[in-house]
Amino acid sequence: MKKFLSLIMILPRLAGAQDWQPVTDPQALGALFTDTVQTAELAGGSIAVASYNADGTGELEAWGDTFPREWQLDENNRICILVDRRPQCWEIERNAAKPGEYRGTKIESGETVIFSVTAQQVQLDAGPRTDSGGSAQPSAAEMAQKLANPTNPIMTIGNNFDYVLFDGDLTDADDQSSFRYLFQTVFPFKLSDNRGTVFFRPAVPIFFNEPVPDGFGGFDDKGVDLGDIGFDFSYGQTSKSGWIYGGGLVGTLPTATDDALGKDRWSAGPEGLFGKIGSWGAALALVTHQWDFAGSGDADVNVTSLTYVYAFALQEGWQIAAAPVITYDHEQASSNALSLPLGIGIAKTSIIRGRPWKFQLQYWNYIEANDAFAPEHLIRLSISPVVSAPWNAGR
Repeated sequence: MKKFLSLIMILPRLAGAQDWQPVTDPQALGALFTDTVQTAELAGGSIAVASYNADGTGELEAWGDTFPREWQLDENNRICILVDRRPQCWEIERNAAKPGEYRGTKIESGETVIFSVTAQQVQLDAGPRTDSGGSAQPSAAEMAQKLANPTNPIMTIGNNFDYVLFDGDLTDADDQSSFRYLFQTVFPFKLSDNRGTVFFRPAVPIFFNEPVPDGFGGFDDKGVDLGDIGFDFSYGQTSKSGWIYGGGLVGTLPTATDDALGKDRWSAGPEGLFGKIGSWGAALALVTHQWDFAGSGDADVNVTSLTYVYAFALQEGWQIAAAPVITYDHEQASSNALSLPLGIGIAKTSIIRGRPWKFQLQYWNYIEANDAFAPEHLIRLSISPVVSAPWNAGR
């Protein structure tokens, strides 16, 4: 029968406590993890559930995804949990005055967790909330790897802040700059039996003082305007060997509040995704193509896009990562059709008060663009908190 282990709170180690007695018997320690279900409240009411088995294997479910776990006893009779391929060892004590209550102290950091073991019920209280993770919380490094994979069923709120510098043959083109904000939320719908995930991802652009050629040799700086809203509706899956694949529909809605910032055309088309992920990081390509099919604008839409994504893992949630977007406009003359940025960046995933946040800074240099007027440099700051997707619970 499964036992339920509930993490109660984190607190500094209390020197001189009289009621705590060391647990060093291997059988007693093994019994604490054998066929045990652990629960912890992370942030915003999100619950993590970890199951540990007698053979040393385990699995953690948190934020809509699963994370492998292993456990064993070391030569000093301490429980060691493998988190992100690194052991975390804990000394265990029991409360002599309160049967069923225990205290674990992490050897590396001195972090202390009080927990209770019962076969009747689970109390859902605060658990560990640090970058290193634990038996019932993913680490920052584990979350960083998951967030590098666009097929994972984790919901994020993406906030992208872009500063763009322009160049071109037009007079004063190299003096122009703009600030843009892109709101991009991922709504994942996890399929049962590990059959992948269906996604809906809207992207809402807002422009601040965007420079637009006025046709008279100058520029018209716009105010605050909404751009054309993009979206994709797709399916994705990652194989056990780490291959990433998927595909679906991509589209654009003519929502721009200024005609100069949109094409006033409805457009849609296919998208495809292929890549590879492993302990080293991730590398993948997302290819889309859109044609217009309705709208009152005069310009035709016939655009191919390639987003090349890479994320090379460092330590403690750090990554070298970027995701530049290459476009080819088939309606333009061949000399001006290609927009090709080279991108580099750094990303950090952190656990803040129980919630994972991904912070990323990228730099794109456009080595090919429209000769007359186009971006030359882009600096992007991304701030993306992870949020709960309650419809995926238990799937």
